[in-house]
Amino acid sequence: MTNDSIRKKMRFPDFDYAAQGCYFITIVTHQRLCLFGFIHEGNMILNEAGVMINNYYQSIEERFPKVTIMESVVMPNHFHCMIFCNKDNTDDIPKIIDYFKSSTTDAYIHGVKEKGWRPFHQHLWQRTYWDDIIWNGRQFEFVKNYIALNPYRWQKDNINVQHDIDVDHILWKLKTLR
Repeated sequence: MTNDSIRKKMRFPDFDYAAQGCYFITIVTHQRLCLFGFIHEGNMILNEAGVMINNYYQSIEERFPKVTIMESVVMPNHFHCMIFCNKDNTDDIPKIIDYFKSSTTDAYIHGVKEKGWRPFHQHLWQRTYWDDIIWNGRQFEFVKNYIALNPYRWQKDNINVQHDIDVDHILWKLKTLR
């Protein structure tokens, strides 16, 4: 049995991820390395690599003109964002995230070689990413606030390897809002 056959399926089966709608995405660094800055008094302080991550997110609309980027936050070891696919969109979320991950990886490797950024082992990002389709206004408002408050709640974030015992349970909350 291969890792691929036992790997949890992350996407909704038979769902068109190019369909009009809003998507909540989380991408985590490989081995949860904190490479993009640090949290100070509830605020995310981006280093040069974190600024690069944010800049690539901002460029998504140029590369994929039928999507709209929305709220986002670069965290020390992960990235949250909301992406809206417009009515006539033909590029699906996996293609957009693949572009983002490969472009930021290439730029990060350049930063390691040319600017002395902290190296990573094998991969910048985890192989997969997490997404949820935002089904309604309640979920939209929850995700928007979750992204905005993510730096403030860093100690309760289970992606933080040094999180408090009491962590946020975002998956459960999103399901209750459907």
